[in-house]
Amino acid sequence: MADLQEKNFSQTIRYVYRHSLFYKKKWDALGIRADRVRRPEDLGDFFTTAEDIRENPEAFICRKPDTAYETTGTTSKKTKRVYFSRQEVKEAGWAGAVGLWGLGMRPEDRVASAFDYSFWVSGPVLQASCEVLGCFHVEAGRLDPREFYERLADYKLTVLVGDPSWLLRLSEIAEEKGAWPGVKLLIGGGENFAEAARRYVENVWKTDFILSYGQTEAFGAIGMESREKKGYHLNEFHNAFEIINPDKENYGELVYTTLNRRVMPLVRYRSGDLTRFIQAPSLSMPGRRIEKLKGRVDEWTPTAMGNIAPWMFEPLFQRVDGLGDWQVVVDKDGKKDLVSFHLESDGSAGSASRETVLSEFKKEFGEAWRVREMGLLAIDVKFFPKGALRNGRKLRRIIDNRKFN
Repeated sequence: MADLQEKNFSQTIRYVYRHSLFYKKKWDALGIRADRVRRPEDLGDFFTTAEDIRENPEAFICRKPDTAYETTGTTSKKTKRVYFSRQEVKEAGWAGAVGLWGLGMRPEDRVASAFDYSFWVSGPVLQASCEVLGCFHVEAGRLDPREFYERLADYKLTVLVGDPSWLLRLSEIAEEKGAWPGVKLLIGGGENFAEAARRYVENVWKTDFILSYGQTEAFGAIGMESREKKGYHLNEFHNAFEIINPDKENYGELVYTTLNRRVMPLVRYRSGDLTRFIQAPSLSMPGRRIEKLKGRVDEWTPTAMGNIAPWMFEPLFQRVDGLGDWQVVVDKDGKKDLVSFHLESDGSAGSASRETVLSEFKKEFGEAWRVREMGLLAIDVKFFPKGALRNGRKLRRIIDNRKFN
């Protein structure tokens, strides 16, 4: 694998230098000779960032694209556009099929997905994997879990796939109405998930709940758990992985280079996710693994209401009279995510109320409010005196208190 990766890495470097305006300009300025690069470390301090893609995604394009997907930003309202070919979609499907086969999926299985299809790669990649495996697949989209339960009960499904928080809500409904017989596997992707919540879901369905980890930039799954549930097995067929700036416990930022993409290849792309390699070998699958994500380099946080970042909440709180500083605190309310708005108020007559804040939230985040009404998310509002939230030079806008171990 190492020899194959080195060969594909050097080929990718030479290819992007010839065809991508972004890489040619950057490397010429840095004095990097593409024909002399064999390994990631040969590129020195060069990395590709989310901001690079956001500013000019077309500069990365090396070949005419057939399709595109988007991923939300973390420090900007502007999304990142990532381009692909249909052949690359098929190749991602093959890699996904390898992982799903390792989890026990076979042609006779019947799969239902509840992924959101709006600009998101997860649904198309799963469908491509099901085509490779030759198994039945029905795409429900992100229905209300109660409607999903009623409409798909007669499909005799064996595998259920969706966001972890969505599958948690579906499991609550199944506990109330009865879990479907024959379900042998649940797969979640798109956010981190607490182990206590996983155990609850597995107890309802009497089977394994497996987590995957990916990014739109990597076109779907970067890695997937095995039945051991001890870290993500990396897709090293299509990517070369590094962990940079590790701390004393070897946690650092995951960086990857795409090895098979020719429309919009990414070289040493900084994922923004903090993790570390697992040194012990796996009993069930070959290749390297990483631990569940420890956090983010920036303040971006995945939750049941989607990815949240500080810039998202500024317009909301600016429209509410009587508010000062603010924080968004993510916690757990039982098994669900609890998003609490901690707001400084002067307490004067006519100052902000809980009802006012929730009303403005509903206007600003209609989809998140619908997720709350589905029962996937809890929202709270707490008021504090002026100056109570700041205990240092910089006020941390988003705090994640959840424990995922």
